[in-house]
Amino acid sequence: MAVKSVLTSAPLRVSFLGGGTDFKSFYSKSQGAVLSAAIDKYVYVHLKVHDPLFQEKYRISYSAVERCHSRGEIKNDIVRASLELLDIDLPLQISTSADLPANSGLGSSSSFAVALLLALHKLRGEQVGASQLAEEACKVEISILGSPIGKQDQYSAAFGGLNLFEFFADETVKIEPISTETPIIKEVFANSSMIWTQQTRQANTVLKDQEGRAEKNLEALIKLRDLTYLLRNQLKEDEPSKDKIGKFISEGWRIKQELSPLILTSEVLKLFSEISDLDIIGTKLLGAGAGGFIYSLHNNLEEDKKQVSSRWSAFSPNIDHQGARILSSN
Repeated sequence: MAVKSVLTSAPLRVSFLGGGTDFKSFYSKSQGAVLSAAIDKYVYVHLKVHDPLFQEKYRISYSAVERCHSRGEIKNDIVRASLELLDIDLPLQISTSADLPANSGLGSSSSFAVALLLALHKLRGEQVGASQLAEEACKVEISILGSPIGKQDQYSAAFGGLNLFEFFADETVKIEPISTETPIIKEVFANSSMIWTQQTRQANTVLKDQEGRAEKNLEALIKLRDLTYLLRNQLKEDEPSKDKIGKFISEGWRIKQELSPLILTSEVLKLFSEISDLDIIGTKLLGAGAGGFIYSLHNNLEEDKKQVSSRWSAFSPNIDHQGARILSSN
């Protein structure tokens, strides 16, 4: 054991296009592709060896506090599965916090899994790369826990940055980093807003319904995948167009609504109607749907900012360039 205490973080993400094509039900038939950016909002994990003077072996603090005598008693699925995957049986105190609410469409459960696994490896004195962290998080969430989710969130949390992720039938993942120093990327993020719908939701409900429609949704998902490549190509044009980028994002959102009737709620629909008077050139609901954050690309955010801040809870995201990281250890 190399350290007794470690603090880690992993970024949340904004998925621009391709969500749904990172599911095995799709990429086992046709190559998947997602374009997403890790942002400067984080999930934090503090892990320390638990002193034997405490009555419990594990103390786990999140929205609840668990005191458990064995690994099998742990109710937090990601904690229990991560300890099982790495076969860790040490007495531990684990606590987590985040910059934004959970279940808000930004991949927080995967960010938690990635940050926790990084902390557990550090506790054992092991150095791990982003690819290993992402794959282990996928094993925890998809293979062990059977969550009906894709693989994009784990990779975005582990790698950081703006990337095109490609998913193949043999389970390999190709990462194509996209430069964030270009004028168009700087312009896009300078004019991006995230509006909070005030609704959290359990993504699994929406995703299970979407998975049950996998065959029916195949054509729509192929369109989403192809649109993702068009967006990637636009970002690499000599003279890229912010208007075209916005249109791709909005078209992807239109297609995504075809995947499940649970994606839109009346409350979310009302909020989309309310923001329609802003000068927005592209918009979408992030994550599985039914709540969370609405991402919008504005023609000129400075002109809309006062209205946005006075009417809704919102923020402008910046890109995280580092991915999962160790903040401190001793």
